[in-house]
Parts: sequence; structure tokens; C-alpha cells
Amino acid sequence: MQSNRQVFLSLRSDQIKLPYINPRISGQQQVLWKPPVYTTGSNLLTNPVYAGAYAFGRTGSRTIIENGRKRIGRGRRKARSDWAVLLVDHHEGILSWADLERNQRLITDNANGRGMMVRG
Repeated sequence: MQSNRQVFLSLRSDQIKLPYINPRISGQQQVLWKPPVYTTGSNLLTNPVYAGAYAFGRTGSRTIIENGRKRIGRGRRKARSDWAVLLVDHHEGILSWADLERNQRLITDNANGRGMMVRG
């Protein structure tokens, strides 16, 4: 499959349920199963943890002054070279590191809405 959306739609049409922990239920760490949402499929394809890697510092914040007030933008993705920690082969993954990198290249190349920045 060539995009996050295709993987998401395939998981939904095949009625594959994925594990999750409901953060709204305090004190319980019970694993529940539900049909995936778009973000879950995207994370499966792009998050290094699924390829057996430990990564820290993938996102950061940026402070700007807007209308005389400080505004902090959080969750900005950093380039891999700027991550604080990346330990490949840290644990057993469900896909290889090479597969993760291939997935990320395919997703980037096929992303819509990025103008002339993508190959298509």
C-alpha cells in the first residue's frame, strides 16, 4: 500500500481490531480492542517503536511573540538528526528498521497537499 489512508481503510475493511488503553479510566491498565482510527494506522507505519527502536526528543516546542504575548507551539516534529536519542534494535519490533524507513519514504513521496515538495 502506498499511503496511510490505504492502510487505514484496509484495516477497517478487514475488521482488524487493534489494542489500546483508555486514558479516561484512571487506575486501570486494561488492554482493550477496537477498530483503528486514522492516527493509529499512521503511527503503526511511522513510529520507531514499532520497528524496535527507542526514540526520544522527536518533537519540540517553539516560542513566538504574537500581539505582544508569548505563545508556545508544542508538538513540532524535529528532523531525525535533531532527536535527542535514537537506539535502533533496542527491542523486538513488528517490522524491521529498513521497512520503517521504506514506509516513511513512500508516505512522504505520496503525500497530498504538499505542493511541489513531493514526487507523487
